[in-house]
Amino acid sequence: MNKPTRLGTDEAGYVINRTSIHHIQPEFETVLFKAIELVKEAFDEQLHSIYLYGSIGRGTAVAGQSDLDLTVLVHEDVDATELVEHPERLLMEHPEVIKIDYDIGRLDVALDPTKRFEWGFWLRHLCTCVDGEDVSTQFPRMKPDARVSEALNQDLVSSIEAVKSKLLHGQMSHLEKRSIVKRVIRGWYLTINVKDESFATTVEACLAILKLYFPEDLRVEEGKRLLMQNEIANQQLLDYLDEMLLNFDSKKEE
Repeated sequence: MNKPTRLGTDEAGYVINRTSIHHIQPEFETVLFKAIELVKEAFDEQLHSIYLYGSIGRGTAVAGQSDLDLTVLVHEDVDATELVEHPERLLMEHPEVIKIDYDIGRLDVALDPTKRFEWGFWLRHLCTCVDGEDVSTQFPRMKPDARVSEALNQDLVSSIEAVKSKLLHGQMSHLEKRSIVKRVIRGWYLTINVKDESFATTVEACLAILKLYFPEDLRVEEGKRLLMQNEIANQQLLDYLDEMLLNFDSKKEE
């Protein structure tokens, strides 16, 4: 692999959307259908459209290890508390997924031209529509862009701080720990993806590219090691998150 890798982009440099309804593996079709029905029941006439993203949408999910990730557009603000916080029954019935994530936004916000580097990129390049009117085609194709990377990373530091607080109180499962490690690795990658002219969608690809640009940085190998462990000690993760916070602070100063 040479620099720039241009991974995840086409010959013209545009980011390739790897998600498609045609990529959904058969073992995830039923749980996806039921999750869509739950969204419809919860939001009724306020619902505009539902989009799938992540490994299930890319056809690379692993039963018993992957999340089901949905983006939901609604016409007006809705109370999503029950939908977001109480998916236990569906998860018990379908152990092929370990978590269900719902990202909920208003249609008018998503279509706001000033949000094109957030919602526009997200819907056009990282999602596939599974219900309702597909608005992703209203946005232009994009190349790796610092404004997109910054938008995707905008809540990264606050997410790390929230996890640190949970760790200090011993309130995190192993799956949650793995999730924040992946989030941090992707966040780090997004600080150099424009330079690399790439847009990686897997944590493995992010690590490989980071290794190219930071061959002597021990945090690359530490991130890989944490993801391979069956259990991650609280203090071990706290130390790693502190190191990564210093990394993101230094990027801001640059």
